[in-house]
Amino acid sequence: MKSVLQPWVATLPLRAQGTLLTGVRGCDLAPKMLDCIDERYGCSTGEGSAERQLVAFFRYCIMNPADPREVDIPGAFFRSRPPENWKPSQFGHYPEHWYAHIMHCFEVVGYCSPSVECRTAALAIYERMVRNLHLNPETRDQMMERLCEDRITAGTVVS
Repeated sequence: MKSVLQPWVATLPLRAQGTLLTGVRGCDLAPKMLDCIDERYGCSTGEGSAERQLVAFFRYCIMNPADPREVDIPGAFFRSRPPENWKPSQFGHYPEHWYAHIMHCFEVVGYCSPSVECRTAALAIYERMVRNLHLNPETRDQMMERLCEDRITAGTVVS
């Protein structure tokens, strides 16, 4: 059976898989259309929106496109490269909840993706986002310990 998720995602612990799914939708507050019109496609490109480009790159790292020809077209759901010239501080007006989700999504991709290109770019994105919050990045071992802990025994079950 085909899946929208790349096969490597299914090899992750369930909480890591769940983390990845939190980022697929993107932020509801991100603008969908910008004033930048692409003459070839007759539509808004969305290319000026770093947050939408980051989410499109994240999707590319974990999902299979229904039609690979749609990757990297202006405003696409999938983007094979992260945006250039963005700063995490650009996202300060978005909910911290969304920021934390996408940051952790890039952490999982950065430590677990079989694609060297996705892994390298995702880890760099994760580290930039973490440092923007004046925090230290987790190591892969720390992330896996957190995502695999026995929350019943530890008393850390979250509602």
